[in-house]
Amino acid sequence: MAMGQVTRRSLSALVGLALLSAGCGSSSKAHAVSPPPGGTAHVSMKVLEFTPAAIGARVGQRVVWRNDDTSPHNVTYVSGPRFKSSRTLKPGATFSLKVTSPGTIHYVCTLHPWMKATIVVSR
Repeated sequence: MAMGQVTRRSLSALVGLALLSAGCGSSSKAHAVSPPPGGTAHVSMKVLEFTPAAIGARVGQRVVWRNDDTSPHNVTYVSGPRFKSSRTLKPGATFSLKVTSPGTIHYVCTLHPWMKATIVVSR
């Protein structure tokens, strides 16, 4: 077997292993969504992302978003238990709501549509 064939096979095997192991890790946005202790869950809008992208809350808890970015943002309902969307939030502004029904709420910033996040509401 020629040296070039061995090198190509080794490289192919390494690429295959890298691809397999890439699917085994966890995304930074796929954290557990346990409700916070206490009464309030916090979300920051920073660097054109909702952080964290997934949170947990219990029925009756408050969720507060703060625009810690230099750009305006909003919090717009997509699906799940309904809530009234925010107005446009200038840097430093906040928006809050009290979650009232269990389920998974999906929301987005319509000014930056790649900014998507969820709230998993439990009883």
